[in-house]
Amino acid sequence: MYGDHLETVCGCVVGGAGPAGMGFLFNALKSGAMPELAREGLIIVDASPNPGTGRLGDYRITANSVGDVFLDCLRDPALRDVFEPLEHSPAYWRIRRQAQSAPQLADVAELLAEASTLVLNFIVEHYGVKLWTRTTITEVVQDDDEYHVWVEAEGRTRRIRCRALVLNLGGRQDPQHLLDSLADQGLAVPPSARVLSADTLLRMNAVELRDVFASTLARKGRICVVGGSHSAFSVLENLADALEFAGLTEVTLVHRSQIRLFYETAEAALEAGYAFDPQKDVCPVSGRVNRSGGLRYRALDVGREALAKGRIGKTGVRLHMWQTLEGPVGHFDQARQALAESEVVVQCTGYQPMLPVLSYAGGGAIRLMEVKGGLDSDPSGCPLDSSGQRLYGLHLFGLGAGLGVDPRLGSEASFDGRIYGVWQFHNDASGAVIDAVLARLQQPVVQPVSVARRRVANREEQRQPFIWPVLANAPS
Repeated sequence: MYGDHLETVCGCVVGGAGPAGMGFLFNALKSGAMPELAREGLIIVDASPNPGTGRLGDYRITANSVGDVFLDCLRDPALRDVFEPLEHSPAYWRIRRQAQSAPQLADVAELLAEASTLVLNFIVEHYGVKLWTRTTITEVVQDDDEYHVWVEAEGRTRRIRCRALVLNLGGRQDPQHLLDSLADQGLAVPPSARVLSADTLLRMNAVELRDVFASTLARKGRICVVGGSHSAFSVLENLADALEFAGLTEVTLVHRSQIRLFYETAEAALEAGYAFDPQKDVCPVSGRVNRSGGLRYRALDVGREALAKGRIGKTGVRLHMWQTLEGPVGHFDQARQALAESEVVVQCTGYQPMLPVLSYAGGGAIRLMEVKGGLDSDPSGCPLDSSGQRLYGLHLFGLGAGLGVDPRLGSEASFDGRIYGVWQFHNDASGAVIDAVLARLQQPVVQPVSVARRRVANREEQRQPFIWPVLANAPS
């Protein structure tokens, strides 16, 4: 395993050490899979100098889970010694005090960052894992039974050859994806409208939001939010709180399907007077109503207020809600008119995965097949290309990719999107990926992999000596 200064060979590469990538590593450690996973060499590649949480801490919203869900990712007996220093962490105690309420994502990110540092230091020291920080994955090439992962650090490039690649580099919101989705429904956004990403707006404070929307408010332009998920209602609340006293009086929400609410039990939903389908809307594993597709915690409160009173949270900002698919009579026409009149359209319709260039060894580009909410992949996150070919050895399950509904993961039958979430990343979702990676590493190599230096074509940067990426807690 490993190799020389031009090329490195290992069994597995974990590309991206954010919430999904770290969930994979946490689960491998606590399940006892780490020794076998690291036996043929394990390299973790992350663009950040301080990997662990991606951009989770940038969001100015509450989580859609209670604090105890995040603590549950840390409390496994196998991790007790690793996490002992967290007893002295202010972030840990803040989350513990919010065990039964939804904490701010910034607090969650601080705790997970500290826990991730402890895990990374531990596996580097005890299992010989290599951690390459400040290193960007620029290209992935599938070559028969292995993947060639091209990385760049400090202006130099090199290649890693591996048999398994766990790739979760985060998600992005592509405006064209929104426009195409609306076009499929017979809807359109006027060319003059600004399309803004919820992902960007949810990172802004009130002053920044007022700056972004100042000109629109001055002209009394129409603002339309598209989507019906946690992020859509979080955007609505943030906009109303920040902009009401700057002149915002109303916002329009265009959503494709029915707004669904989450309840811990069917009994709780009935007590709240919420109508649901006991066959389609209840998760058979957990008994929760709208476990995957329902609004939770703060977003749930905002959604209830909107449905009951047509207002956003505790503000006086009015909310017009139009459902475009199988909605009440007139809703589709109202939605079409609202979009046509909008000066700003806010995209809250999910994420697409951030990917490096993907190609086959012969030179053809790899295009991954998409479904609603993410990539068309099997239960281990192994995707299909556009021709329907399964890319064995490649696994994506993070933001923008997700996993489909599976009996092991649990979900309601009415949910047709992809499953995300920190707890899932640390448990069932990554568990299936670990099993698949280990099974692949145990299979005979189709073409024996040599660690001898190779001459690599078409990489002019490698005419200069390679400067190793920064290694955290490991010698170069």
